[in-house]
Amino acid sequence: MSNAAPNPASEIPVLERRKPDEPREASFAQLRLWYLEQVTPGTAVYNVTHLMSIHGPLNVEALRQAYDSLVGRHEVLRTIFLAPAGKPMPLVLKKWAVQIPEIDLRHLPPQDRRAEADRLIREAAARPFNLARDLMIRGLVIRLGEDEFQFLQIAHHIAFDASALNLTFEEIPDLYKAAVNGHPATLPEPPFQYCDFAAWQRRFLQGERLAELEQFWRQHLAGAATIQLPTDHPRPARGPQYGKRHPVAFPLQLLRDLQTVTSACKTTLYRSTLAAFNVFLHACTGQEDFSVGSPVLPRSLNVPGVMGFFVNTVVFRNDLSGDPCFHEIMARVDRSCRASLEHSDLTLDKVVEAVQPPRDPTRTPLFQVNFRSPKGSLPWLKIDGLETSPAAYIDNGTSKFDLAFELWMATGEGCYIEYCSELFELSTVERMRDDFERVLGELVLRPEAKLSELATVRAIRQRRNL
Repeated sequence: MSNAAPNPASEIPVLERRKPDEPREASFAQLRLWYLEQVTPGTAVYNVTHLMSIHGPLNVEALRQAYDSLVGRHEVLRTIFLAPAGKPMPLVLKKWAVQIPEIDLRHLPPQDRRAEADRLIREAAARPFNLARDLMIRGLVIRLGEDEFQFLQIAHHIAFDASALNLTFEEIPDLYKAAVNGHPATLPEPPFQYCDFAAWQRRFLQGERLAELEQFWRQHLAGAATIQLPTDHPRPARGPQYGKRHPVAFPLQLLRDLQTVTSACKTTLYRSTLAAFNVFLHACTGQEDFSVGSPVLPRSLNVPGVMGFFVNTVVFRNDLSGDPCFHEIMARVDRSCRASLEHSDLTLDKVVEAVQPPRDPTRTPLFQVNFRSPKGSLPWLKIDGLETSPAAYIDNGTSKFDLAFELWMATGEGCYIEYCSELFELSTVERMRDDFERVLGELVLRPEAKLSELATVRAIRQRRNL
């Protein structure tokens, strides 16, 4: 595994508008999702769903108009993908109407309304998008009382990521207010459209820069082992699809203790948490070399006000050989993260093309475990005259990976483990959560202890006969 210092990045060109005669093309990330959709059509794996409670005199028609205006402002939300010759070609719709039906449950007894609302929400969250026909965002309003509503927003990841959610919640309040008052919104026009980014990306990722990035990833991931998580069930014939999210919480004091250890090692809390997660995975598998994926925004993008699918999944390769202590593991993870992030402009699909790992339809290529640690909580849709709750993710019964772990480091709450329910039972996932907390607790107390000296690691390995 290469830990050499990365070469200085080539100068990154400034994002500029697509030329009028330049054909529209999907971004590399969009192509990957489109091809995955062809392999497993009719799936909700890439539905991005958020639920909010609303109290007050909600004007549902004004909400629809606000979302219509949002779609008009951001072409990516009304871009469909046709493939007359087997290759997806983006087409921007010139006419559209966002689907936000309202279902009134006031005819039901009050004690039955919440259960029926939950059923309708799960059903809507699990309904797939047709990428050749549908707008990439829709919603559902459920009325529980005179001034009590549930609002579910569903978008497709091919046009929407966490930065898009933030932008949506920034713009919808103004667009809603304009619709209620019957006057045009005063928001500035977006500086670019997503198609500008897709065209820029193709110009940027070519020639010497592309060769440099491909060479790094081939060296960095050469000979990387596939992680061998012990599962409760045999692998399905195709990769992860059905899954669940199990909410977890971690003690705030434990995270504060980790921050103290992190500061002493001059790294980031994200990287030290990833290092601890690697120790936990080592305990579960006995492996000293494995890779973990993690979503990041590209270094090359710093343009606010643009909606789309920008996030890239970066592969972090981990080295726990030689019986290191936690301080040393944190230092190794820090170096590996720096090198990977320096070369993160190459999208995951292009990394797969460059590395060409062995084909295995039962696994996602390069990594099967995902680690996420957002810097802040989900945004809040705040509309004048209405009382709203923070956005909450809705489990739509899918999983993109064998296992994914998300930790909100600021509070230790709002965490979850997303797991492939075809591989793991809930009882196993609950044990994983407890094991990780115990490992983390011992690491912050004994950061100078070698892996072989950690009682929590030995206990997990003995239980698994490793």
